[in-house]
Amino acid sequence: MIESAVTAAAGGACAGSAALLYYAEKLPGLSRVTDRLHTDRTQAVLIATASAAMVATQAGAWWNRTVNDLNDWAVGSVGEWTGLIVTGIPGLFVTAIFVNDLITRRVEHRTRVLAAVLPVLASTIPGPIGEGVQSVLAWVVTKVGTLVAGAFGMA
Repeated sequence: MIESAVTAAAGGACAGSAALLYYAEKLPGLSRVTDRLHTDRTQAVLIATASAAMVATQAGAWWNRTVNDLNDWAVGSVGEWTGLIVTGIPGLFVTAIFVNDLITRRVEHRTRVLAAVLPVLASTIPGPIGEGVQSVLAWVVTKVGTLVAGAFGMA
């Protein structure tokens, strides 16, 4: 889990920045500028960073325990492979759709929702693929969190 990659303060700044960019897209004069800058992708990455920072809070600890308990229940009650299907497949699905949306420039509301659940679900992906997804996500989240924290004077 990406527990210590970003502080809660930097996560709050990321969430606020994503909200400002989202509403800036709706303003008539700024919409042309935000369309050229592809702020929709930036919003998705900022939301993923804010969600990873949320993991360090009490609510994030509860969410992490809930996902881990679901994983343990699925493995214990229906077997290891079915447990993998219940928890690992959704994590892979969310990761694949999120990355596809970012690459194809089709960032929609679902991409923003996927960004919010990606840091927690990435921990349920087993094996080397899961480790790779978590490593890349931790690197991106740490870099974005550091940049935002520095921009807001929190570094």
